[in-house]
Amino acid sequence: MNTDTIISLTIILAWVFISLAVGILAGLRRKFNLEGYLVSGRGLGLMFLYVLMAGEIYSAYAFLGTGGWAYSYGMPIMYAIGYGALAYAFGYFYAKHIWKVGKVFNAVTQADYFQVRYYSKVLAIIVALIGITFNVPYLQLQLQGLGYILNVGSLNTISIQEGIVFGMIIMLIYVYTSGLRGIAWTNFLQALLMFFIAWIVLFAVPYIQFGSVSNMFNTLAQVKPQHLVLHPPLGIAWYVSTLILCGLGFFMYPQMYPSIYSAKNLRTLKRNYVLLPLFSVFMVPVILVGFTIVALGIHLNSPDEAVLKGVAISYPSWVLGLAGAAGFAAAASTASAIILTLAGLLSKNLYAIAKPSASDKELVLVSRISVLFFGLAAMFLALYAGGRLVSLLLLAYAGITQMFPAAVLGLFWKRMNKYAAISGMLVGLAVVTYLKFGLGSNPYGIHFGLWGLFINFIVTVLVALATKPDGSFEKFREKIATAGE
Repeated sequence: MNTDTIISLTIILAWVFISLAVGILAGLRRKFNLEGYLVSGRGLGLMFLYVLMAGEIYSAYAFLGTGGWAYSYGMPIMYAIGYGALAYAFGYFYAKHIWKVGKVFNAVTQADYFQVRYYSKVLAIIVALIGITFNVPYLQLQLQGLGYILNVGSLNTISIQEGIVFGMIIMLIYVYTSGLRGIAWTNFLQALLMFFIAWIVLFAVPYIQFGSVSNMFNTLAQVKPQHLVLHPPLGIAWYVSTLILCGLGFFMYPQMYPSIYSAKNLRTLKRNYVLLPLFSVFMVPVILVGFTIVALGIHLNSPDEAVLKGVAISYPSWVLGLAGAAGFAAAASTASAIILTLAGLLSKNLYAIAKPSASDKELVLVSRISVLFFGLAAMFLALYAGGRLVSLLLLAYAGITQMFPAAVLGLFWKRMNKYAAISGMLVGLAVVTYLKFGLGSNPYGIHFGLWGLFINFIVTVLVALATKPDGSFEKFREKIATAGE
């Protein structure tokens, strides 16, 4: 092992163990109840709420996957910048209702919201199963990212498979120990490092290689001009439909709900959604690095390694170590939140419904055991059933977004009932499954997930109109009206 390898690997491992220590300290000598373990006692202020959500949202997909798609396909990756504007605008108005549900009904998971809105344990079970099924690919994405990061950052000393296993073990320790509180503490460090590396280290790569961003694009226009336009099969229809799908589905991810519940008040929550778009601009340097690698004519066996390759050819080894640490931060911050969320769904909305007599202490134990279960399951998939990072993300979005009609219409339309909600979700999922795994294409270039959502909306509205209102809307609205600011 040469000096460069030792330096790079030391920096990455030092950051990993600092994160581990901070995560463990967050829960040291604390006896968590379920609310404390899953939503940090509903007491997070603006700073910790901001870094918690930023870390959850901007993951290995943002740090590696966007650069990989910029390298492979070019301009279609710009949907990743566009959908954030739609998502945050929607979230500013939607999240306040979810926070009120958490306060009034003591909700701690996404499925809790559906259960109290529709007064249906069956619907809560369906939502929990959907959340678990389609969030596992998103978790798998993070672990694959960890493998790439530790492999490249260590100059191939650590294999991708070893990186996946090592990263998963680190996360399992502090999530098991400290729950959401540990994730919030570690994300404070992770978010700072991610933003710093993106704008200081990555943004400089095109300047180091070409002298300026404009020179890089001029070279790209000569080397691969098709990278600068939307092109089939990722043309205008795909771009717009994928942007809409992700913008609407953003707040349907189960891990968004515990974060919303954890805000200490509505003012903190609203300020958070005003500030979060500022963090999203960190993807711009990531995408530019992907374009830079193409303009240089470098061939990569794995496109998702484009960002780390850009750093490796532009900086000394110690900077690659910092970039590797930032990549680990991006993947670990999101993966840890997903693992905890899946554990909450299993314990609160599957186990507790099956065993209503379960005590709070028992549910905390089940949550912790579930953390280990989901972490190991996702690790197995990452090791033996790998896929492109952005492809895994879009598969997750296609399924998760099918909860949108029931989630949103349930807040404002009194005719919405559990039958309409269940019917729409199941039909939407059936369409997504057929188009993805049966037909294997996007009809007319429109993303298969948006086709599912379109049919879902139609079925939901028709069933709601064909059935009598069950009174759940009035009872629900009356109760959440008691929530303060």
